Amino acid sequence: MRPIVRLSNTCRAAVLAGAVAVLASGPPVAALEIRAATEVASGGDLAILVEEFKKEVDERSGGDVTISTFTGGALGTQRQLQEQIVLGTIEVVATASDIVELSGAFSVFDLPFLFSDSAHAHRAMDGALGEALNETLIEDQGVRVIGFGELGFRHITNAVRPITSPGDLEGMKVRTPSNELRIAAFDALGAAPTPIAYSELYSALQQGVVDGQENPLTTIQEQSLWEVQDHVAMTYHVFTPGYLIVNNGWWQGLDDATRQMLSEAAAAAAGSQRAILAASVGDMRERAEENGMTFSEPDLGPFVEKTRGVWATFEEEHGKALIEAVDSVR
Repeated sequence: MRPIVRLSNTCRAAVLAGAVAVLASGPPVAALEIRAATEVASGGDLAILVEEFKKEVDERSGGDVTISTFTGGALGTQRQLQEQIVLGTIEVVATASDIVELSGAFSVFDLPFLFSDSAHAHRAMDGALGEALNETLIEDQGVRVIGFGELGFRHITNAVRPITSPGDLEGMKVRTPSNELRIAAFDALGAAPTPIAYSELYSALQQGVVDGQENPLTTIQEQSLWEVQDHVAMTYHVFTPGYLIVNNGWWQGLDDATRQMLSEAAAAAAGSQRAILAASVGDMRERAEENGMTFSEPDLGPFVEKTRGVWATFEEEHGKALIEAVDSVR
């Protein structure tokens, strides 16, 4: 018979305290190395999203999960990075408009004048719309969104003339992403939309390949567009989210504790990135004006009227459910 080992009260207390400490700390996160990349240069909107994600993961994992960040297209263009996610050869990518190449349903965000304001867009992204789009993306490509950040509202810049009405866009060559709905919207406004890769934006403006472009104010600052553009029209024509995406097979292969930690880190990073951008809008406009850019605040009514037909094009292919999800939180 084995001797009975009796613990002193002091030992019992020590064992109990240790057990409580382990339970309170939650399940351990497995050691992991993650690469997180974007085409956007350091200091730009999606680069901020990547850096905030790294910061949150560092804090939450206690160093067990290591994030290496790659900005400025160090690992490829936005489309190439998305392809790497599909193939499972990179862990995390921050992307935006190009996500429609993975799932056309995301083009709902390219509908002109869809959102009343940023808060409306956030409610939609964080609610039923975001959930439905994520399910579709997983089904279509085996890719999952783990965090919805933002680029924000887009505005039009050009080097020709101030824009105060749709007529001022007549014949103007405007760079757009290779995105059918965005192209259709600028066609409807009388412009000559010209799809060009984001990495070639500055050189296209500098060389006069296009007269203008449409992007959030962060792009003006990130690329110093005041060097090649003179006028900014605050049109708020499209609100563009930013997405942290992962390969769903890789994601499902992680243990529960690691997935939970990364989910929480991605949500926190998205919230921080949105707040950083919101707080910097005034400074970005001021800096653009200091560098010689002029701003106009056009009456948006005529712009809305001319682009309404684009919505019908979207509904023919994707139905009304996604737009109704937006309207339900208006």
